[in-house]
Amino acid sequence: MEDRTKKDEAQAGIRRVLDDWTAAVGRHDLEALAACYAPDVVGYDAIKTLCFAGRDRYMAHWEECLRTCPNSVRFAFRDLDVQAEGDLGYAHALLACMAEGDAGGAWSRMTTGFRREAGRWRIVHEHFSFPCDMKSGKALMGLSPDAAAGPSPVPPDMHAVTPHLICRDAAGAMDFYQRAFGAREAIRLDGPDGKLVHGCLWIGGSAVMLMEESSVCQADSPDTLGGTPVSLHLYVPDADAAFERAVKAGASVMMPPSDMFWGDRYGVVRDPYGHRWSIASHVRDVNPEDMRAAMARSAGA
Repeated sequence: MEDRTKKDEAQAGIRRVLDDWTAAVGRHDLEALAACYAPDVVGYDAIKTLCFAGRDRYMAHWEECLRTCPNSVRFAFRDLDVQAEGDLGYAHALLACMAEGDAGGAWSRMTTGFRREAGRWRIVHEHFSFPCDMKSGKALMGLSPDAAAGPSPVPPDMHAVTPHLICRDAAGAMDFYQRAFGAREAIRLDGPDGKLVHGCLWIGGSAVMLMEESSVCQADSPDTLGGTPVSLHLYVPDADAAFERAVKAGASVMMPPSDMFWGDRYGVVRDPYGHRWSIASHVRDVNPEDMRAAMARSAGA
């Protein structure tokens, strides 16, 4: 009976820390939030970097996160389970991050480890994660424990906006993008005449759809229109190498790679089907004020 009472008291102490933690997040109170963590806490957040070792580093990350969140942000637990044995404990739950008045929010998974020292429980390990789609690598932040079974209105491997390229010889374009950009073919549907009705490629973690131009569908290619007002922006690890690969595959140089004032190494090509591709690697962080100043200098040069 005594052991059961001690365990209940320990679990209640851990729940109080979690209550203080959620309240501190809701108030954007960094001092109160820091008090929930041990100095040697290790944090595995779902964003920014793989691991935050130590309270000072973790709180700097928390400060940045809260600065970008609305003042009304709050956390809510689902299926919270707390266990404790001696001076160690853990909790796991589904965690919703939502703005005040938001009934849904983004659901993640949370596991938290606790240690009691001098009669006080503090967080020594914190881990947040989202499930991911295996095909695209996209984090599935739109999942909800209350969602009805059945197809998702937005397929889990798709972004809200997806480019759909209209090409003359779309089948050839499918092959070209694989050579030029390392695209992976997801689906290819040919019509009775052998022309591509629908195709989908993956470039990095993004889908690109293609179709053959068709007067019936009022879908004209850049060749028919005499050009395009649209440019696709492709981020890659090495802009120069990716640019060279695209040109060797048959793309035309519009602008060789160079360092730009907004912090990217950036170049532009036109593919053989008339579509423009900006190829870039981010090489340095530039704050908005410095970006505007650099743009003004560039315009006045």
